Amino acid sequence: MDDLNKVVITGMGAVSPYGTGVKPLWEGLVSGANCIHTVPELEALPMVNTKVAATVPAMDYSFIPRKYRRSMSRMGLYAYCAAQEALHQAGYEVSPENLGFFMGSTLNSISVWLELTSYSQGAHLELIKTSDFLQIMNHSPLAGVCQALKINGPAMGGSEACATGLMNMGLGFMAIRSGLISQALCGGTEEYHPMFSACFDIMQATSKNSNDCPERACRPFDQSRTGLVVAEGCGLVFMESKKSALERGVPILAEVLGFYANTETENMAYPSAETLKKCMQGALQQAHIQAQEVDLLNAHATGTIAGDIAETQAAQAVFGSALKINSLKGHLGHTMGASGTLESIACVNMMAHQQIVPTKNLQQVDEQCASLQYPTHTLEAPLNIIMKNSFAIGGNNCSLLLRRPQ
Repeated sequence: MDDLNKVVITGMGAVSPYGTGVKPLWEGLVSGANCIHTVPELEALPMVNTKVAATVPAMDYSFIPRKYRRSMSRMGLYAYCAAQEALHQAGYEVSPENLGFFMGSTLNSISVWLELTSYSQGAHLELIKTSDFLQIMNHSPLAGVCQALKINGPAMGGSEACATGLMNMGLGFMAIRSGLISQALCGGTEEYHPMFSACFDIMQATSKNSNDCPERACRPFDQSRTGLVVAEGCGLVFMESKKSALERGVPILAEVLGFYANTETENMAYPSAETLKKCMQGALQQAHIQAQEVDLLNAHATGTIAGDIAETQAAQAVFGSALKINSLKGHLGHTMGASGTLESIACVNMMAHQQIVPTKNLQQVDEQCASLQYPTHTLEAPLNIIMKNSFAIGGNNCSLLLRRPQ
């Protein structure tokens, strides 16, 4: 590939359980600060085993003009903040012409949906406002941010549950590399509702033995793990051709080397190691990278029993036992549609600082997880290439390769 046609990241924006901004996200991860807490609505439901989640701290969004804010659900507000931060870091005060926008979520706003349902059940449909409908369209956050920030290029969003953020980074990567556009905002957004926790609990996928100690609730790879912790947030990256970045004279934060996606067809809820192996191999082949060149695998690893085992076994088959692997779900919880991008942002920072954030709460690796290198403390290490995985209920898998600026 022509060097100038390569795809690079020049801006990042984040809203996470650590707060608004990439800086609070990175500082929270490095310090190992706890952001997981008990949820009163879950405590009031005796049939739901999990009682914890990780939510975005309260914030005043009145700085967003009301004419745009009124049609935004919480996840739309998160997306606005993340988009604005990513644009500013990329060197823009206003959106550039023909900027692409690839963003989605697992579901639209459950809170608004339930409010509208209550109106219909009580025969009070006259209470429904136009702005309510504008908040519950599947692409509401995407459309709302486009209106508010005047993004006029192609705007579309894949919705692949927990793989949404990384899938949309992949879509942006392919669109830029193909020449459809030269710049794009890419990622995912999500807002928490107790229903998410309840649904995962029904599937026996949630953490349930640390309700009295929330900071220990999510333990990826650990032999005592019992499941995931649902979280929320938004991650967006500004991607562009290397030619565009060099012409504008802006710092390059990372290069996107390659992307691959496949689908598990045997089970919608549990990926197989074989399918995950093919996904990671596909990304390596697309990037023309050898397995031994990858310095770290930032795993999807949510802390579920089957998921962690399948992913580590697949990773060992691809990379061998010398591979360093970590997960950030013990810190953040599982931010679902936002997770792939928020964790990619963390990967860019790990490369910038040459520092591996350890898997939080990992004390003893499950013997069924493959024999890999699992850092349990902050590790200074040369990081040139990182692979990021995201896998979703429904069978959607994707792997993306990031490289430190050369």
